[in-house]
Amino acid sequence: MQIRLRVPQEESQLADLAAAIDGVLAREGVGGLVAHDVQLVAEEVVCNALEYGRIEGREHEIRVGIDVRDGVVTLEFRDDCLAYNPLERPAPDLDADIRDRPIGGLGVHLIRELAEEVSYRREEPHNILRVVLRTEPKGSPA
Repeated sequence: MQIRLRVPQEESQLADLAAAIDGVLAREGVGGLVAHDVQLVAEEVVCNALEYGRIEGREHEIRVGIDVRDGVVTLEFRDDCLAYNPLERPAPDLDADIRDRPIGGLGVHLIRELAEEVSYRREEPHNILRVVLRTEPKGSPA
């Protein structure tokens, strides 16, 4: 299923995205911690696209595809923002003193921790980020 959003200069449609994702997950019987993780990933990806790829003065389209099958939820985010590969961000130094750490970077780290697989590709003029999560939370017995 594809969820299409036109995202203006503010993140006003995040609530609409969350509601649409909730609907899909409920229909597919995905709830609890996994549904929470899917929502968290979606919010982080969309906010990162707008933070790092937004072109001032124009609206952007962000499409979110959701597929639930064979024990996994696959999310595909496609946006027409500036080229931005979040996977190129260095991993944060979680052992460093909080005062010495740069601001940002924890969202991408969190996505990597929650997901079974994360991949990025650029197909002009789109960024495409694919995130795969298991329908059982990571660390659960299979």
